[in-house]
Amino acid sequence: MLYILMNKNWPLCKISIDTEEHFLIEKILDVYADKKFFPIGVDIIAGRPQKKSLAKWWASRAIPGSRIGGNSFEHRYRINLAALPFKNYGLSLSDQYWIKPVDETVQWQDINFFANEFSLDLGMALFDRSYTSANLDYMSPDSTSDGMLPKKWIRDMKTQQTFLLKAGSGPFEQEPFNEVIASKIFELLNVVPYVKYQIIHENDRYLCSCANFITVDTEFITANSMLSTKSVLTTPHKNNYDFFLQCCDAYNIPRAKETFDVMLAVDYILCNYDRHFGNFGFIRNLNNLAEIRPAPIFDTGSCLWHKATLNEIGRNFEARSFCSMQDENARLITHFDLLDLSKLIDIDDLIKNELQKNINLPERRIDLIAAAAKEQLRKLQNIKDGK
Repeated sequence: MLYILMNKNWPLCKISIDTEEHFLIEKILDVYADKKFFPIGVDIIAGRPQKKSLAKWWASRAIPGSRIGGNSFEHRYRINLAALPFKNYGLSLSDQYWIKPVDETVQWQDINFFANEFSLDLGMALFDRSYTSANLDYMSPDSTSDGMLPKKWIRDMKTQQTFLLKAGSGPFEQEPFNEVIASKIFELLNVVPYVKYQIIHENDRYLCSCANFITVDTEFITANSMLSTKSVLTTPHKNNYDFFLQCCDAYNIPRAKETFDVMLAVDYILCNYDRHFGNFGFIRNLNNLAEIRPAPIFDTGSCLWHKATLNEIGRNFEARSFCSMQDENARLITHFDLLDLSKLIDIDDLIKNELQKNINLPERRIDLIAAAAKEQLRKLQNIKDGK
């Protein structure tokens, strides 16, 4: 099927997509726009986007196969998760890209989810296995939400602000509380933008809620997309972090090292094992297509040994970002001048106070987690002091 890939009202290129079996971009036909209008990280050679690169970007918009409850949803509604973006024009609440069927006259201002209502049907069906609907309304930003954990978008009808609700996993459902703890730590440090989370209780389930930090005039760019703007083979670099920062420098991004140093520090203290190149990045201003700044830090929930056995609490797990181990990541930090770690002296009490609100967590487990985080703080202070 033929579509026009759009960025707001700007047509980018005509593409052929397999919408029946593989749900992939098959061909790039006519090109209508300059490189600056395309997603950052998509390879543009001689003015043309490269199919492999654009197809990879498009595939990243679909709900991953690892989504908890995804298999159940596919079975109940007899649809592939990768097919969902074709039922909502590929619209998202993380950017302004969409696909317009060549035989339709639909306009972005009439369908985008920032300015128009969206269905809650799909979010409920993905979130709750007991939820059924004979005529599921797929016109929802939940068709293009990333990540493994169950999540759904809602809108506050009074303020029109959109919020992302995200659940936890396993018997402890600890991740939502971890998000709150992380945001409170960033608040105490008070040096970089961060996303604020709060706990809500819905249908005997703990969720965390956060406001969308993307607006109708901006887009989120993942670190992974930024890493795709240079060749790691032809760019001299000391380590993966240095290569990433060189990519940032090419776009004149302010305070990149400062922001991500603080992120790495908090990840180390909380032993966040799931910081990867898809859950941190940048915000681009679409009015000038040039101004790019670090996005607020978010998605720190996979931390504090939430899946660990009691004997494993306190151990450093592997990392998924710049280095393979937590200690190695911490030693990449140079802006320790921004980190007044004395502000976190009561981190164990903060963690206990928040985790005790979760009735699924035994007191013994909470105590061990709080003590382990306090030890991580001590170890980071030693790294800061050069010990």
